[in-house]
Order: sequence, then structure tokens, then C-alpha cells
Amino acid sequence: MSEPFGALSPSPAQEGFRALGRCLPANWAGRKAASLLLGPAGGRARRAFDVTVFGTQKARLHPYDNICEKRVYLTPQLWDPEERRLLGDVISKFGGRTFRFVDVGANAGLYTLFARAETLRAGAALKAACVEADPEMATRLQFNVAASGAQDDVEIFECAASEREGTLAFAVNPDSRGLSRVDPAGALMVRARPLMAIVEDAKFERIDAMKLDIEGHETPVVQGFLKAAAKALRPTLVILETSHAGDGPGAAAAFFGAGYALRLKTRRNAVLVRADQTPG
Repeated sequence: MSEPFGALSPSPAQEGFRALGRCLPANWAGRKAASLLLGPAGGRARRAFDVTVFGTQKARLHPYDNICEKRVYLTPQLWDPEERRLLGDVISKFGGRTFRFVDVGANAGLYTLFARAETLRAGAALKAACVEADPEMATRLQFNVAASGAQDDVEIFECAASEREGTLAFAVNPDSRGLSRVDPAGALMVRARPLMAIVEDAKFERIDAMKLDIEGHETPVVQGFLKAAAKALRPTLVILETSHAGDGPGAAAAFFGAGYALRLKTRRNAVLVRADQTPG
């Protein structure tokens, strides 16, 4: 990570294949075609690439070991398009105001960079808190935030969100970093903090949107947060990973019990909104 942003740019040929990837349809056929373009675009090489993402943000992406980085590198239109469309619609109404975003399981920071791009487009400001337990991903996150000049907008918390203070065993998946997770069999011990404590440290007086993607550890985090948070601090919009059987759905049930309604359901995620508020 010592090289400055721009030192690892794709070659002109790789950029050409990336441009083709961005033209693919956001469907099954597009995903199949993307698999053919990934190698020529450099995505199968064991190296990182410095690219501009979402129009205005800068990121060093590692498409060889992280699905979301691979998608954004070659086919950003295939990466959570419906969820991001809803998030962008909400942000578009914040012109002249500050959009407050909590990204739990921030990974390389791509959701936060997307939110920042949308706030710039809307003429709004961003206040974001990113929570990431994997030291490697926290390093990537820090680099991308700095490369985008977003240090004043984004605060990074290198820990696992959990229901109580302490330490937790964490299993790193070196072949697919987005699948790393809290796991009793994990070899790495990481600091754990209640999500409410993180939000308090970040000095949020409200949360306009929250994204939670922590590979099956969502339920205790959500239950603890909703129990501790005053109603005014509960997020207006939530993007919640629900693809882990028996865990993500439990977190969704906790939100439903707190007065949230389902706005969107995709294969991996649910988007929930507070029934007593209109996002934006």
C-alpha cells in the first residue's frame, strides 16, 4: 500500500476491456460475459489496480480476492444495483444538508464511496462511520478514503460490531475477503464493540442510512443496537444482508419488531425503512 494512488493504473488494453465490461447488461447474460472479460481486463492477475469509481471517487481495487472489488472494477452495474439505486434516490433529496451513513462491515469502503459520490452529486455533505474488523480490509478502506480525499467525511473504526465489548475470534478467508467473519473457529482475535458505542463515539445525532453486511453476525448486533438506541437514533433506511440462513433473517425480524417495513428484497439483501419516516 506504499505506492501513491495512480502507481497501479490498468494498462490501456485493460482499460478497454473494463469499458466493455461497463457496457454489459445487468442480467445473467451480462454476468456470463463478464467472466470472459475479467482475465483480459487484469482481474485474474494477483495485483491491485488504481481506478476511479462512481464517477468521482478513487479506489485501489483487488479484483482477485474480493467479489465486490471485482464487480466494481469490471461491472459496477452488477454490484447491488437496486440497493444502490434506492440509496442514491434518498441521498438526492439532501441538497444543502448532511447525509449521515453508518457502514457496518465496510469492507474496502465501496458503499461509503458510493454514498460520497452521490452526496457530491446532490450538493450535500457526508458524515460516515465505517466499521471493519479484518485488518487487511481496514487497510484497503483507509487507503481508498485517503485517495478520495474523504478523511474529513469518514471515520473508520477497526473492530467488529457485536453486542458487547470484548474480543472475538475472526476467520479470514484469503481467497474471498468479503466472506471473512466472526467465527469461534477463527485464528485471529479482533476487538469487539457494541454498535451503539461506535455510533456514540462518532457523535451521530441521527442516522439517515445504515448498511450491515457482517456475514451472519447481524442478529446480535442489531438486537443490541435497537435495545440501546433512542428512537431518534434509529436509521431511517437500512440495507441488510439476509443471505445467511437463520441469522440475517433474524436481524430483519428485529427491525420489523421495531417498526420497520420492507422496501426491497433481493437475493442477498433486504432494504428496510422506518414506517414513521420518509427517507430524505
